[in-house]
Amino acid sequence: EMVRSDWSSDVCSSDLFYIVCGYGETGSALVHSLTERHHSVVTIDTSQERIDALELENLRLYVPAFCGDARRPRHLVEAGLKHPLCKGVVALTNDNKANLKVAITSKLLHPNIRVICRADSHDVEANMRSFGTDYIINPFDTFALHLATALQAPGLYVLKEWLTGNRQRPVGEPVYPPKSGHWIVCGYGRFGRAVYHRLKDEGINPVVVEARPGLTGVPDGDYIEGRGTEAVTLEEAGIRKAVGLVAGTNDDSNNLSIIMTARELSSRLFVVARQSNLDNEHVFDAVGADIVMHPSSIIADKIRVLLGTPLLHEFIGLANYEDEEWAGDLVKKIALLLNAQRPEVWELNIDPDSALAVSSALSRGQVVQVGDLVRDPGERERELHCIPLLINRHGTSMMMPAFNTNIKPGDRLLFCGKPNAADRMRWTLQNYHALDYVLTGETRPQGWIWKMLSGRSVNRAR
Repeated sequence: EMVRSDWSSDVCSSDLFYIVCGYGETGSALVHSLTERHHSVVTIDTSQERIDALELENLRLYVPAFCGDARRPRHLVEAGLKHPLCKGVVALTNDNKANLKVAITSKLLHPNIRVICRADSHDVEANMRSFGTDYIINPFDTFALHLATALQAPGLYVLKEWLTGNRQRPVGEPVYPPKSGHWIVCGYGRFGRAVYHRLKDEGINPVVVEARPGLTGVPDGDYIEGRGTEAVTLEEAGIRKAVGLVAGTNDDSNNLSIIMTARELSSRLFVVARQSNLDNEHVFDAVGADIVMHPSSIIADKIRVLLGTPLLHEFIGLANYEDEEWAGDLVKKIALLLNAQRPEVWELNIDPDSALAVSSALSRGQVVQVGDLVRDPGERERELHCIPLLINRHGTSMMMPAFNTNIKPGDRLLFCGKPNAADRMRWTLQNYHALDYVLTGETRPQGWIWKMLSGRSVNRAR
């Protein structure tokens, strides 16, 4: 049963909120990311131990947390599913059927709500799509696509990783997976299959090493029965001539052993590793894999972008159509501006709530341009450390808008840069005097004392 059923006093009555079902590694990472960006969240999990752990977390916002079963419609309703301020439901349990039930319940009881689900089965994905689930995230297919991007366009891969990755993680070096040559894929489960087929699509014919081919099935190409942790199996797979290795079993210890054994036989390998347990992060860092795939992080990062910065999701989609030179130039620009630090990404809405001063100026016919927002409100000749990435106007988007682009009411803008740039930009958006200064260069007196000293009349309340 749910521990609590009355949460209305815990969430501000004017706050839109999301329901996150499942507080494992993925749910925890997502809740942290959303609350960091001031999004209200309600969480359900079947484990009281996890709920207790959440209540001890040092989160920016208070998160009402319930011990309950999200598969039961009553528990979802008690968590706020039918509340008019409920903006979305995210199903992140490690049970495909449970996530499917949450999606069905959410769409039936609140048809207009946004539903995002984790699924690592293509059959379950098809079922979820059949009744309108908004986003279905398969961590294995998502990572396979990331790897394909790294093969095709390393600059675009770095750009995506910098903009969409968790800002608590350090910026990684660019990676350049071999586009040809001999690859070995150890493990032909859900992850191994996804990577194998992506490599095949890129014109690479990898050899698969699988310990239980009767359970996982076999590829249409070469495969060897074995775990890959033994040197003899890797030798049979051609490790000495290999350029790439994927350690993709569902056991972290086996994957680490595969990598260490392979490194002893060949030091020239490009290594892709699957990490199932977040607690093993330091060990995987030490083993020196070029790319580490952690399913929970992939899911949390993607959902965080979808919910927290939807314009970034749109920007990344449009960036896929740009060439490698364009992506490389933008990466260099960001690196120079931020000294290779991971950029903060933020959205702006040009409306009276989020941009009072700018909205007022536009309503009076004043011209405000993108470049005006980039001026430092304390020293207008200096530019803030940020880059405009996208402007969306009535559903139409323009990438990399020029500084002389006029801003219109209702515009939505996407920027990346240093965190303090976002704070100073919001000062310009909301404060009349700050906006007046960046537009004209004039610092006008504020307050009745300064007005009196400047010879202006002051109307005093009688």
